[in-house]
Amino acid sequence: MRSLRPALPLPLVLLAACAGATRGAPPSPGNALVSTPDGSVGRIEVRHLDARPRLTLVSRDGDPAPALVASVATDLGSVATTALATVVEARLLAAGFDVDARIDRSAFRVRLLVKDASRVAPFLRALSAAFAQPIVAGSPEVARAIERVQALRASPLDAPELSPIAACTGRLGLAGAEPVVDLATPAGVRELEGWRTAALHAGRTSIAAVGPAAFCADAARAAEDAGGWPAGGPPADAWPAADTIGVYATNQLDRRAARVTIAARVASPQAAVAAAERLGAPGSPLRARLSALPSPFRTVEVLGIARPRGGCVSVTIEASDLPAAPPVETSAALAAAVARQEIRRDLAAPSGPAVVTRQILTAQDPREAGARASWWALSGSAPGAPPERWATALGVPPSAEPPRPAGAGEAGARTFETELARALAAGAQPALERRALVERGQGEVWVLLASPCGVAEEGLYDAGATALAALAAVQTRRRELDVTIEPWVTADAVGVIAHAPFRDDRETPAELGRRVASAAARTVAATTFGPDALTQARAAALQHLERLSGGRAAALEAFASAIAPDHPSWIEPFGVWDRVASGALETVQLRWQALATGPLRLAVLANADAAQAAAAAEAAERWLAPRLAPRTCGSPDGAVVPRPGHHDARLPAGTALSQAVVGARLPAAREATARELAELTVAALNGADGLLAAALAAPTPPAAAPAAPAATAAPADAATSRRQLAARASARLLGGTRAAALAVEVRAPSADLGDASTRVKELLAGLAQRVTDADLGRAEALVARRERDALAEPRRRLINLFNGRASRTPPAKATLAAWRAFLSGALGADAIVTVEARPD
Repeated sequence: MRSLRPALPLPLVLLAACAGATRGAPPSPGNALVSTPDGSVGRIEVRHLDARPRLTLVSRDGDPAPALVASVATDLGSVATTALATVVEARLLAAGFDVDARIDRSAFRVRLLVKDASRVAPFLRALSAAFAQPIVAGSPEVARAIERVQALRASPLDAPELSPIAACTGRLGLAGAEPVVDLATPAGVRELEGWRTAALHAGRTSIAAVGPAAFCADAARAAEDAGGWPAGGPPADAWPAADTIGVYATNQLDRRAARVTIAARVASPQAAVAAAERLGAPGSPLRARLSALPSPFRTVEVLGIARPRGGCVSVTIEASDLPAAPPVETSAALAAAVARQEIRRDLAAPSGPAVVTRQILTAQDPREAGARASWWALSGSAPGAPPERWATALGVPPSAEPPRPAGAGEAGARTFETELARALAAGAQPALERRALVERGQGEVWVLLASPCGVAEEGLYDAGATALAALAAVQTRRRELDVTIEPWVTADAVGVIAHAPFRDDRETPAELGRRVASAAARTVAATTFGPDALTQARAAALQHLERLSGGRAAALEAFASAIAPDHPSWIEPFGVWDRVASGALETVQLRWQALATGPLRLAVLANADAAQAAAAAEAAERWLAPRLAPRTCGSPDGAVVPRPGHHDARLPAGTALSQAVVGARLPAAREATARELAELTVAALNGADGLLAAALAAPTPPAAAPAAPAATAAPADAATSRRQLAARASARLLGGTRAAALAVEVRAPSADLGDASTRVKELLAGLAQRVTDADLGRAEALVARRERDALAEPRRRLINLFNGRASRTPPAKATLAAWRAFLSGALGADAIVTVEARPD
């Protein structure tokens, strides 16, 4: 029984089942179909009758007519099954029953709508006679079988490489020059007669009756009274001997396209069909992961098949516009590896009798319900079967244009097999750097999944693309998930933060961890966004830049471009205004794909135990595509050389205040000590009693260092001649480990801007000599209080965990000498950048 793109169950209202006890031999423990409990809304009863086909009764009202269906597992191929189905159909038609036949590779079903219950017993007698009657040459049924068999040639399989997949799924069809028995000859008729005696008997047959309770009762009595069935054993349903991989050329594909079909033969038919339901669902991980690959694939068919021994899951995926590089085998192997991962995961998920009942009861046509019920009654698990078997085939167009495959046939199969082995091996390796902390009793689980590369690969022309991608990805997923998702954008790392409480009392800690981590990982690794999401992301990014640094963030852009001329987003990770405003959808999407396929780090704040954190990490790993090359951050060429000195910028007309940004590039902040000293500097500069406020006030206090030589001393009245400026200033740290800067932003009327920026520059240049122990003490107190307040939020603790900072370990106390040495090395007069921006 096959399930084509399985759908969710439909609402059903069914009556009580037919009464009666099971007769004959009890069902085997491996049988897939079992009777539903008394009182079930949908009642299905399975009866195993001595020397008769097994019988399934499906009780329901509302259909235009009841149905009878007989399914036969032939254990034979397409030609034999087609011929036998045609003979049985012809004999039943000749007996006055308006049946139709549905034929698979090794099974067929004959279906009948029944006008009244009195026709059940005659139908069963006619069916047993059709099975028992020998086949003779020249009969009308043989002539009809010849026509049907010849018609098989009109719709062959695309290539012999698809035969192992067809053997798994039961797809009808011939492959290439597969021989066909000539039924018009005496030898052909003798072979057909041999097929009849081998397959048409009670051991390989199952009958289902679908209809109201009274009809089911009549059908049961008729089946128990019917005799004359040929005897025989159950179908063998041979297991594949080995995995197979093939490559073939097909005219069904356009140039630059590829099609991959993967089929898995497994021991449990219930697991196979349940997996197909999950794989084929509109929002399935399979669909999402395939669409987010560097060369996206889409799912075109998902099949879940119950077999007499075990089951089969088959997935067909296609790509329509592959790039010239990498080779088609590489792209297809990556997609096939993802599909195999998802098939395996869904096969491992719990499944049981409910999936069988659902498959039967959701059939709208009573004949289809009967076909499913009769086939499920023939199906069963294969507890002693060899390991699961995989059949994989890559279809490529017969094109000479790139991407050029190695070719169909054996050479292409070897290349594809090598690439698939690489992709599967890569998928088996951990793709995440994991960091976890258990905070038992907290209300939520928090997850941070991000690339530690941050904006390393951004240059002048795509500054801000990664931040735009993060905003657009979160915008796309925010309404789909029952987890709070927010973007996290810094110069050193870009990704998402996800958090959620328990959904209800039934959700376990592990389930909560998986839910939150899956939401984060799906946002990062399996999100494609459209123009609407990008438009909203762009508006948010521009609003952020303007809120951060005024009109069109012009002063900040000029400052960042002076500190890191070729990489302004290393200083401001949201980029520069013009690039953000004009970022193309393709560029932004490619940045997100590059982030998802590069190094990723996961930080988890668990609220239960370490097992919860491990479950979250495993759930996140699921969404990551196998990476054929090592995951590393890009390393831009050349050193970043700042451009100190004075720079001008223009603000939009009508801006109320002019702006200045004064600062300098700091030494590499990879050392914790350097970062802490820079934070102390910002704290000392800011605040109502900070050094900046004093510098903009009058008079300016004298420096704490020894006086300068008389030859260079300022006039005696220089300090007292300064007036208090109508300006305000604040300091902050920008950038990260690749490039960091101390920046002081000044806002003032245009008339005061020059004087204000000069005072700030002088302050910074002389800061190493100016700061005192009192400044150090005040700054340390401010930093400690700010950090204490921030750590009250799980978000800060999560970020510290991600960055490898121990949240509860106080930093070492800085000395005034160390602070002055840091300032002296970073803020020399010749290193300071000054940007002044006035309205047009």
